[in-house]
Amino acid sequence: ASRRRRRVARADGPGGPGTVLPIVDRSTTKSFRKDLQRSDQYFRFGKTQMDKAMGDLKTVSGSDLVDEIRKNGFRMTIGDVTFVLAESYGFCWGVERAVAMAYEARTFFPDKKIWGTNEIIHNPAVNKNLNNLGINFLENGNDGVKDFGVVSEGDVVLLPAFGASIDEMAYLKEKKVQIVDTTCPWVAKVWNSVEKCKDKGHTTIIHGKYDHEETVATKSFADNFLVIKTMEEAEYVVMYLLKGGDKAEFMKKFSKAMSAGFDPDLHLDAVGVANQTTMLKGETELIGKLFERALIRKFGPQEINNHYITFNTICDATQERQDAMYKMFNTEYEAPKSKIYAELEGEQVGLTLQSEKNAEKLSSRKMEDESRGEAVVAAVPTGGKVDMCLIVGGFNSSNTAHLLEIAEEEGVPAYHVDFPERLGGSFDGTNLRNVIQHKPLKTTPAQAMKEEGLESLENFLPAGPIVIGITSGASTPDTITGACLERILQIRGLR
Repeated sequence: ASRRRRRVARADGPGGPGTVLPIVDRSTTKSFRKDLQRSDQYFRFGKTQMDKAMGDLKTVSGSDLVDEIRKNGFRMTIGDVTFVLAESYGFCWGVERAVAMAYEARTFFPDKKIWGTNEIIHNPAVNKNLNNLGINFLENGNDGVKDFGVVSEGDVVLLPAFGASIDEMAYLKEKKVQIVDTTCPWVAKVWNSVEKCKDKGHTTIIHGKYDHEETVATKSFADNFLVIKTMEEAEYVVMYLLKGGDKAEFMKKFSKAMSAGFDPDLHLDAVGVANQTTMLKGETELIGKLFERALIRKFGPQEINNHYITFNTICDATQERQDAMYKMFNTEYEAPKSKIYAELEGEQVGLTLQSEKNAEKLSSRKMEDESRGEAVVAAVPTGGKVDMCLIVGGFNSSNTAHLLEIAEEEGVPAYHVDFPERLGGSFDGTNLRNVIQHKPLKTTPAQAMKEEGLESLENFLPAGPIVIGITSGASTPDTITGACLERILQIRGLR
């Protein structure tokens, strides 16, 4: 049995007093999770159920217009408007699977109260639809801690696509609820890699954002961990590993991104690198190789297997969507560079890295093509002059925000919207005007989710023929994207 101690996690949400969460002994997380998955509380849908659920989802998440553009080689002209659809866009396979499971849970448990430990995915329209079906999401208190007080024995609880922490799982097990786990298999693969790292006594370096829900879940499986967000942070840590430095400064810099008791003088000599799946694969790969080369310098190539472990945990869904954006603009993604890495590589010529041997990645695109059907790519490339770009996705979606960054980087006017009602100045779809309300890059997700920092622009569609680039984040159903395109056509008088 897993050894657990208890803590009080304060929550000021509508459920009242603070929730008491057990803390699973980090040395037993693997066995705890396996025991939970084998228990009667852990509900599994059969293959027939899932196939039906995925098929049913298409009836509520698909778009005839988006499908038509895709089948036309990702480019279609209607009147004087040409839509250019990115060749990778919208629902990734893991998100599609999670949403299908949520809908199926409502069908399978028609009379049960159903809760989500968090939003199933980062898309307000999808979550609103689930709310309308009676699926509620746990709210955070003012301190950001979830309030589990509303959950009762016998309720059904959904774990979201980006996972839940092991301590939350322990609480739900003790609460005797029925658990439906929609965690993306790509995310679960990262957790398995963290377990392998821990088994070897290595520190887990997590490339991610320390407060992102997925990383919160991933780090709960680790013993010693350090979360690194950027290449600059990775270089800072590597220089400390190689040359030492100001320990107080290090501890302050990563105070919210390290495990309790983390000591940079002790816990950087043996590491493995895992990742938050929404981070760029090029950055994760370079960070992994940077740590491997740094440890080769410190301990020698003959000892590297005792100091570094590499994993294949990179899902390509985020990168595929960004690569498709660059292709739309007739340019290419430039992998990040590191001066420190270049120096280490120069002195280690001829060495083959573990990281390079294990470079094969998981393919989300393959799964998406199986779901949507492979598209015919036009003989004429989708790239060319794009006058403006519409980016559709939740305002709190990290991967969608990166798509907006690319458009701005390429100097293309771009507008990030979460609902079709942001276009036309009318929520009921009548008397539409040439106006758009959008989230600029400078506005934080937290502000935008409160309807703060949004901007309205009159006459966003210029007169005359126009080429509009279209893409959407990995949590965005085609229904939302298609409805946005229909609004553009209505504003233009083409519907």
